[in-house]
Amino acid sequence: MRLGPDPASWHSAGRPDVGVLPLFLMPAALLLLLSPTGTTSEPALLPFPEIRLANGPSRCQGRVEILYNGSWGTVCDDDWDIVDANVVCRQLGCGHAITLPATMTFGQGSGPIFLDNVDCKGREAALSECWSHGWGIHNCYHYEDVAVICNELSPTQASEGPTSRTLTASVQDGESDGSIRLVSGTDTCQGRVEIFYRGNWGTVCDDDWGLSDASVVCKQVGCGQALDYKSNAYFGYGTGRILLDNVNCDGSEPFLSACYSLGWGIHNCGHHEDAGVICTGLDTSTITSFTTSVALDYEETLTATATVTDGRDQPSHATEVVTTALLTVEQESGGVRLVNGNGSCRGRVEVRYRGTWGTVCDDDWDFPDAQVVCRQLGCGTALAATILGFFGYGSGPVLLDNVGCSGGEAHLADCFHLGWGQHNCGHHEDAGVICRGADDAGDHFQEATATTTTSAPTRPKDGSLRLVNGSHRCEGRVEMFYLSQWGTVCDDAWDLRDAKVVCRQLGCGHAMAAWGEARYGRGTGYIFLDNLKCKGHEPSLLRCSHIRWDVHNCDHSEDAGAVCSIL
Repeated sequence: MRLGPDPASWHSAGRPDVGVLPLFLMPAALLLLLSPTGTTSEPALLPFPEIRLANGPSRCQGRVEILYNGSWGTVCDDDWDIVDANVVCRQLGCGHAITLPATMTFGQGSGPIFLDNVDCKGREAALSECWSHGWGIHNCYHYEDVAVICNELSPTQASEGPTSRTLTASVQDGESDGSIRLVSGTDTCQGRVEIFYRGNWGTVCDDDWGLSDASVVCKQVGCGQALDYKSNAYFGYGTGRILLDNVNCDGSEPFLSACYSLGWGIHNCGHHEDAGVICTGLDTSTITSFTTSVALDYEETLTATATVTDGRDQPSHATEVVTTALLTVEQESGGVRLVNGNGSCRGRVEVRYRGTWGTVCDDDWDFPDAQVVCRQLGCGTALAATILGFFGYGSGPVLLDNVGCSGGEAHLADCFHLGWGQHNCGHHEDAGVICRGADDAGDHFQEATATTTTSAPTRPKDGSLRLVNGSHRCEGRVEMFYLSQWGTVCDDAWDLRDAKVVCRQLGCGHAMAAWGEARYGRGTGYIFLDNLKCKGHEPSLLRCSHIRWDVHNCDHSEDAGAVCSIL
């Protein structure tokens, strides 16, 4: 979790540019830039505060201490994790962190506590490069001093991560270490990223996962360019080991295992964070019928997918055939029916795709979506949008998720959604509707209409946000209305990009800070969202990648907050 302003505002890699280095680092940094670079036999000393591990059996394990303004001080354990420990080990030339020993393992320190709420991205050259509250700002005692145990490898072994030289280490059943496959997608060029290492397939954690990483994966599996990167187990939960974490490719690498990472098997993740990719594919670069269903999510890539051909001025014959075939399938798909209700105009919503009936997940399901279904079926006005398997659990595939209708669409398939078959749901989340019915007029409906009209202005729409306990309406604890009640958002992975979406949705100005640890007090009720990973352009918080509302590992001491400027 991140507290305060996002370090990504400094630099995409999580560290400040030379132009914004702290003043006390500037003279040494300039000396580095002006010094001769013709030899690499003697590495230049980095202008970072000195660090040491104290009171341990070797120089590579002990209590973390850092030198600042001529004094040694300690680091508080708030938010301390294996990523931070790895930066310490690498800075000391001690390989990577093996474990995080309990506080007090190497005794209490003395003197000042210099750093608190340290939040490294993993690639920093020194602990002082990581985000924190600032030198000497903390709310800790020395019984919270952090310690690390490193594996004492040489600096190059530790810092390289899994490079290309690991690819020849093992070959088994035709697979070599570093081989990649995409699992649980609708074709072989999209899915959950799995990587082979020492005889087993494992997954990749989505911490720091981005388009440049996805680009390397698509290139490695021969699937063209990356259209999108996915987080929070978009393609389902994997099994086995999580083999890579904090992957950071620049896009030029030939293999994912050649990119920077924490090292094989080193992570702080669960399978709910498995990373995925969507690639253009080998021969389907002009298939617009698929991408139009997810136009909002791919607004930055639609132009490319619509114009890429096989290299000639016009699309190839093969491309036209594929596009025509898919459009024909689309015309045969998109039918809607209501199942398990006590009439033809209420029930569980099921849609038809390529000859198969499946259900609709209730993520983002609300009244405008129900309106479209009722209109498509000729069932009059919608009375209610139901969730959580209200009309029983369906079977077969979950075909639509995160449906977002404006209410005016002619067919449910015309609304925004993640794409046919793309979801992170179970049938306990099957959506349903209750419609007025074509012939169901009379007093009962008039009463329902009057009730709805009266109550609508006072009842927020599902997904509505508010900020609570701040000094103005654009500051406070983030709360969301869902399931007819207000609930909170967990601060796991919470950062400035998430706050940016909150500020935009509320009609406030720029996001200034993303706070965690219930800075604005503990909320009550459900914790609706966890592991939010917004890209920053989403129209609402519910459109951001997240794990299911009923799956989280948080309590209200982790309620997220935001600070926006006032327009």
